[in-house]
Amino acid sequence: MNSLSPTFSVTREDHRREVHYELNGLFTQDNIPALMKALYKASEPFILEKVGFRVMGDLREFSVQTKEIAPYMQASQDASASFGVDKMAIIYSSMLVKQQFKRVSTALDLGTFTDKSEALAWLRS
Repeated sequence: MNSLSPTFSVTREDHRREVHYELNGLFTQDNIPALMKALYKASEPFILEKVGFRVMGDLREFSVQTKEIAPYMQASQDASASFGVDKMAIIYSSMLVKQQFKRVSTALDLGTFTDKSEALAWLRS
């Protein structure tokens, strides 16, 4: 990891009914609301249609988050399930990040992968 500065990108693939996001660095209570807003904005067309969709998160440059961020992670995962996420694939490089994410993702069908092509294959199966 090059930096602990938090950055993210979120994209939507309408034709596949997927939202893809990439997280980098260490988030705080001050900057995580912008991420939540971007995730919702990208997902909103699917949410309003009330038709399921899939999500892929690239966490290969994501730091293990502090205890203060865990409730935000849990709320995001719970909201994803209630908004209609059918499956979520997470790509990770750190076992600690994988475990942290799995701990807060009990409401979702979550797959964890180290390879992007494997994650996409599972997500789309």
